[in-house]
Amino acid sequence: MASGPGGGPERTSTGAGASVPGGPEARRYARPVGTGNRDRSAVTPGLLIVAIAAVVVGVVLRFVALSPMWLDEAISASLADEVTGGWSALVEALRHDGHPPLYYVLLALWSVPFGESDSALRAFSGLLGVASLPLAWLVARRHLDLRGCVLVVSVLASSPFAVRYATEVRMYALLLVLLLALHLAVVRVWERPSPGRSAGLAAVVAALLLTHYWALFAVAVLGIGAVVSRRRDVQRGNFLVGGVATGVLCFVPWLPVFLDQLAHTGTPWSPAPRPTVVAALTLEAYGGGRGSEALLVVVVLAVLVAVGLGTRTGTDRPVLGWTDLGWLRVTVVLGVATMVLGATVSLATDTAFQGRYGVFALAPLVLACAVGLHRMTPRASVAALAVLVLLSGVSVARELSRDRTQIGDIADVVRAEGSAGDVVVFCPDQLAPAGHRLLADGFTTLSHPALDDGRRVDWVDYAERNGAVDVEAVADAVVERAAGAANVWLAWMDGYETFDGQCPRLRVALADRLGRPTKAVYADADAFDDAANLSRFPGGS
Repeated sequence: MASGPGGGPERTSTGAGASVPGGPEARRYARPVGTGNRDRSAVTPGLLIVAIAAVVVGVVLRFVALSPMWLDEAISASLADEVTGGWSALVEALRHDGHPPLYYVLLALWSVPFGESDSALRAFSGLLGVASLPLAWLVARRHLDLRGCVLVVSVLASSPFAVRYATEVRMYALLLVLLLALHLAVVRVWERPSPGRSAGLAAVVAALLLTHYWALFAVAVLGIGAVVSRRRDVQRGNFLVGGVATGVLCFVPWLPVFLDQLAHTGTPWSPAPRPTVVAALTLEAYGGGRGSEALLVVVVLAVLVAVGLGTRTGTDRPVLGWTDLGWLRVTVVLGVATMVLGATVSLATDTAFQGRYGVFALAPLVLACAVGLHRMTPRASVAALAVLVLLSGVSVARELSRDRTQIGDIADVVRAEGSAGDVVVFCPDQLAPAGHRLLADGFTTLSHPALDDGRRVDWVDYAERNGAVDVEAVADAVVERAAGAANVWLAWMDGYETFDGQCPRLRVALADRLGRPTKAVYADADAFDDAANLSRFPGGS
C-alpha cells in the first residue's frame, strides 16, 4: 500500500475525475500536500482575503449576463417550453435536436416558479454554478488539508470557464455539478461499499448520461477503471461495477431516441476538428474565450498544473518528479482519457467538437492547479492565486463586454424602424431562435430554408435538406407570406456549413422581387460571436 504525504494512506482513482482511497481510513482532512512543514497547511490571512474575494466575485459573476440569448440558449428555452405539452412533445422535439432530456425537464420545473425571462432561466445555471463550489470543497476534503480545500474552491470560483457556463441556458453547469457528485459517489462506494452507496453512484451515472452524450465517454472510462479496480479489491470493485452498470441500464429506455438522433441529427454545423484544434479550443474555453487575457489565464493554469503534476514531496520542499499523489495522478489521467476518447470518436465519425466539452476535465484541472499552488510556499501561493484570480476576472469582464450574438442589435433596429406585422427572415435558420425569442411577439419570423417560425433548428438530415434547397422558390414563398407587410427584413450571414452561399443568393432573389434593399446593420464578427447583417426590403404589398 502506497503512503501519501504525512504518512497517511494514499488515495487512488477508478473513474474519470473520481477518486477512491487506496487503503484503510486515515486522517484525510488534515494532510498537507507540500511537505511535512506545518506552515504549508495553514490558511494565512492573505490567502483568506484572496479566497473570499475570488468566491464573492465569482458568485456575483455567475449571475451577470448582459447579452441576449444566443442560438443554443434560445433553443434550450424553447425545448423546456415543450415540457408543458407532455413527455411525448419533449421527446419528439429532442428527436429533431440531438440531446438527452434531463436538463430541459429541470429547466422547465425551474421556470414554473421563476418565469421564462432570460435572467430567470439563466439564474438556474447560476445557482448550479454556485452549488458546484461546496461540492468542490467536499471533493477536496477527501484528499487535501484545509489550505488545499480553500485553494480548490478559489480556483473554481474564479474559473472563466465555470463562470461562462453558469451564465448560459445550457447544461454545462449541471454537468459540472454531476461530475463533482460522481467523484464523491465513487469515493463513498470505495470507502464503505453498500447497496445504497452503489445506488447513489448509479443515480449520478444515469443523470450524466441523460444530460449530455459526451458523458458516454466519461462513463466508459469510469467503467474501465471500475473493472480494473477489482484486481485490487474484488468486493469494492464489484460495487463500483454494479453502480456503473445500473446507471447505464437506466439509460436504456432512452436508447431508441438516441439511436434515432445518431442516425439523423449529428453535428452538421461543424466538421470534425484536428487534434491540435481540439486542444486549442479546450484551452481557449478554460481561459474564457479569445484574446490575450484568456491566453494569459491559460499560461498561469498551465504553469500551476505543471507544478502540481511535476513535483513530489521532499523533506523540506517539493522536488521535481511525477507527482506522488496517486489520487491526483489517476484523476488527471482519466480526465484526459475522457477528452481523448471523445475527441477520437469525434474525428472518426466526423462530428464536431466544442471547447465547452472541456467540462469533462475541468475538475481534474482545478485539483491539479490547487495542488500546484499548495506545493509553493504560503507567500508564493497567495501571490500566484491572486494573479490567477485577477487575470480570470479580467478575462470574464472582457467576455461580458461582448454580446454573444448580434441578433440583439438587429432586433433593436427592427423594433425601432419596423411596423407591426413586418416579416423578418433569418438566413440561415441558426440565426432564427435568438431572433424569434426577441421579435415573435410583434413580427412574423421565418427561418431559411423551412420558413417555419424559427423557434428551433431542425437538425434531422440537415445537410441533405439544405443541399436540396431551391433559393428562388424560398424567395417566392417569402414574398407570398409578406403580402400586406410594410417591410421585409432579412437577417443573414454567409459562411455557415451546408449552405454554400444560399443567404447572399436569397438576398439577391428578394431584391429582384421586392426592390433594392437598404443595409440596416453590418455584421461585426470581431465584436460578436454570432454576427449577422440586416437588410431592409420594401413590403410585399
